[in-house]
Amino acid sequence: MRITPPENKKVSVERISLRSLRKEMTRQEWWALALLMAAGLGIRVWFGRQYAGFVSDQELFVQWMNQVREYGLGSVYLHNGGINYPPLFLWLLHGYGAVLQLLGITAAPGSLSYKSILILLDMLALLAVTWWSAGRADQRLRWMVLAGFALNPALIVNSAVWGQVDILNGMLMAGSILLLLASPLGAGILFALALLTKLQSIIIAPVLGWYVLRELASKRFRPLLWIVIGICIPFAGISLYFAGYGGLGAMLRAAYLSAVGMYTQVTMNALNIWYYLVGTAPITSDTVRLWGVISLRSIGFLLLFMAVIYAGIYLWKLRTINTAALLKAGVWVSFAFFMLPTEIHERYSIPALVLLLFTVILDRKWIGLATLLSLTITYNLWQVVNSQLQITGGILVTCLHVIALLWMAVLMLLELRNNRTDIPPVSNNRSY
Repeated sequence: MRITPPENKKVSVERISLRSLRKEMTRQEWWALALLMAAGLGIRVWFGRQYAGFVSDQELFVQWMNQVREYGLGSVYLHNGGINYPPLFLWLLHGYGAVLQLLGITAAPGSLSYKSILILLDMLALLAVTWWSAGRADQRLRWMVLAGFALNPALIVNSAVWGQVDILNGMLMAGSILLLLASPLGAGILFALALLTKLQSIIIAPVLGWYVLRELASKRFRPLLWIVIGICIPFAGISLYFAGYGGLGAMLRAAYLSAVGMYTQVTMNALNIWYYLVGTAPITSDTVRLWGVISLRSIGFLLLFMAVIYAGIYLWKLRTINTAALLKAGVWVSFAFFMLPTEIHERYSIPALVLLLFTVILDRKWIGLATLLSLTITYNLWQVVNSQLQITGGILVTCLHVIALLWMAVLMLLELRNNRTDIPPVSNNRSY
């Protein structure tokens, strides 16, 4: 296979973005952004006040917030082994709790006093997308995607209603992929931060891995070195911090090891293939063995492994790898992670949606998928958070999700046929 050398202008393209944001946005566009942010904020505040959301989750988060303030982040896992989230979210809760204390406010589950931190993360995500997208798409498409972040019902329900933090690890996952070509060190750092937010972020590791393998095939070793260094920096700091308090082992057990196999249902309300589509009720244990040979859990992992291989073939066979291709592979493996393994929660679709919205900025062919999944994921979240999930509607949405997964595979295959490594490469200095 032939691998095109790295683009000479990758870094310069990334550096242009901030200047482009200042120079290319007119006064009217700044007003439009302000109105978009105001609309997104207003809708989230209204929904956050109107609907309590998934109170049991929020009760845990508020409890953890108080315990971090009482025992300190380094010792909190020693006092509560049931905290099954990595420390970055706890650190944010700790800081948010300190601000609330200064303001004389007590965080209460089901209210804006807790949800405001999640709404703030949504608004910061919108600003980050605005900065990154400057100069990378025509204006109409760009503002469509910005509206997709600000007003996306799935993102609104997940944060302002449910009270979950998936937007944070979703954005960190996206940032890792976006930086991979221009700054492997930065990509490694953001990947580590995503893992320090939620373990499920590990699903983009194959995207980084396939890119590294392709670089190694061309005897370029620096990307691997920088990615590894980037991953080690946050984890080394966190490890030393918790070790200093004697809580490193407790943190690793609670935040990472205990999360695997905690639930044994084939699906935790995720409308994926295990929701009746393959003949299993959601409450079916994934330890059940098919023909007495292989468990349903193992079948799910095998299907996910096949999806990872498909992503690898896509990235390996492409004539050139650019940011758009990496994002598409990220969307594919993230949504496959939602659709194929067992024990998946409904909220695990959010990172795939975030990556998909970034992808649309670089390739408008994926806009139909973004629209479809924005609606179906909203349905999945809304029905679950309100305890209204019906079998018929759930099966219909599950079928739409299968169609979306196949749709992604077809789009990648068509691109692969037109951009294979056996076609003479065309010079392209654009990293996006």
